[in-house]
Amino acid sequence: MQQQTGKKQIHTRNGINSRIIFLLVAAVILIYLGQKIISAFSIGIETTPAIQVTVNDSITAQGWFFRDEIPVSGSTGKSVKHIVYSGERVQQSAPLAIVYSDDDALALSQQLDPLENRIDLLNTALQSATDGADASKLDQMIILSLQQMASQTKNGSGTALHSSAESLRTLALRREADSVDTAAITAERDTLVMERDSLNAQLAGHTTQLTAPATGYFSEVVDGYEGILTLDELENITVDRFHELTETKPIVSDQTWGKMIQGFTWYLVAEISQEDADRFSVGQSLHVNFTQASLETPVSVYSVIKDRTSETALLVLAGTEFNSEMVSMRQQPIEIIIATYTGLKVPKEAVYVQETTTSDGKTQKEDGVFILSGSFQKFKIINKLYETDDYYVVEQSATNSDMLVAQDQIIISGKNLQNNMVVKT
Repeated sequence: MQQQTGKKQIHTRNGINSRIIFLLVAAVILIYLGQKIISAFSIGIETTPAIQVTVNDSITAQGWFFRDEIPVSGSTGKSVKHIVYSGERVQQSAPLAIVYSDDDALALSQQLDPLENRIDLLNTALQSATDGADASKLDQMIILSLQQMASQTKNGSGTALHSSAESLRTLALRREADSVDTAAITAERDTLVMERDSLNAQLAGHTTQLTAPATGYFSEVVDGYEGILTLDELENITVDRFHELTETKPIVSDQTWGKMIQGFTWYLVAEISQEDADRFSVGQSLHVNFTQASLETPVSVYSVIKDRTSETALLVLAGTEFNSEMVSMRQQPIEIIIATYTGLKVPKEAVYVQETTTSDGKTQKEDGVFILSGSFQKFKIINKLYETDDYYVVEQSATNSDMLVAQDQIIISGKNLQNNMVVKT
């Protein structure tokens, strides 16, 4: 009897212990699941807006200009008056500058300029007084002339700008022709002509004119590489020869006043890696950004020169744009732009791959990002255009609501991301 009672007590204790253990395990499981549910619906989410960016697929290098250049001999002193400016194209034998025998002769010539300008003004005024002109038409011509001058100023075309200024002055005088006193203007003009003729007589024999030795673009900058970085050298250049030429210490003559750049094409040589060289082919259209000058110009690939014994290669680019900055350059840091991409910036850590099932039952994988739209997570497809170290540039769609659009709030940090899931923040 006692044995049966003892056994019953043992079974009772074992049953109680089992229930306690079961309850403890169930409580742990409930707490764990509760934390998961709370975590899923109460997530600390970090987002960033989808912004539009423009990125260049490019490489950087040092570019060296090779051109067909002829030095212009002449005085480099102070007693020189320029007629043309850097970047302008002139014909052979055209005047480039006037050299004066001394500073006194230069001072006399400087008195001539305002006299000539004033005489021209007075002659224009006299002519305008006898010509009838429609005021509204003149106003339109004045506006066009101002627009032309703005463009010439931007391009650095000094001679053309001077000519346009003269035309504008003439138009302004014609606009005010009704108030011209012809008798007074004639008397003043005759007096100034006599003064001009007197100054010219004093300058006789004290001036020499410098002319262009060939047709081409003029540059005031002479660096001594005119006879070193030539087109003849370019024809058979190698990496080693390029090093020899660019490491040569140039000598500039004291009697070299400027130079003429012949032809309509210049060549830019850059040393790049063999791997980068594989990205280029002859005839390929590119752009070059001269980073120091903030100047970008179109170019084409003239040649790609590789040497098995060298770790680098030479990329030779050809361009046709000339201006005052371009003709003065020799060595410049450059960005060689292969392509330009415009799209939305997406951080790499925000990109996910999601499997979807098509209407025919096939499974496909799509790259995309989760965005926060109000209190919902939404998955949006992305089409990668370009990749950088930290982010992708992706296509921006104006019509497809399933694709990323500007200012979408991209989720870059979050847990349990799911499409169309409600988020409690």
